[in-house]
Amino acid sequence: MTISSSPAATDKKLTAAYVLTVAASALTLLGLYVLDWFPDHVWGGQTFLEYRTEHLADRGDSGLQGWEYLGDTYFQFGYLVQTAAFVLLPFVVARYNRWHWLAALAVLGAAWQVAGMSAAAIVNTTFAPAMGPLAGILAVIGWVLARVAVNE
Repeated sequence: MTISSSPAATDKKLTAAYVLTVAASALTLLGLYVLDWFPDHVWGGQTFLEYRTEHLADRGDSGLQGWEYLGDTYFQFGYLVQTAAFVLLPFVVARYNRWHWLAALAVLGAAWQVAGMSAAAIVNTTFAPAMGPLAGILAVIGWVLARVAVNE
């Protein structure tokens, strides 16, 4: 890299990648742990963790098959995988070694959330459940920008 008064394009791409992946992490954490998924009143509703507890208690041994089972596993442990992948994402997205592939796990976690919401027939919610898939899109864009910046 040369010394210049203006930053190189690579630096801008890398900065954008970091900003996007930090935003994706924040969206995931807000959507899963802070914001209400089901508004009962103007203030206070049901968060993801509260819904998760009810959902797992209600399903019991209902004999889920196929996509229903895949979606149900999101509520059992998939949200933890998604959380870990998105929290680590900004730290590994621009790595030169293979750690940057952790971004794929973040995107799969977001897709797993969509499968879980579909299997549970989650409708009439706030914007919070859509934050996970939106974070997945930001993760993909951030990963691509980081790869372009690192490979230049």
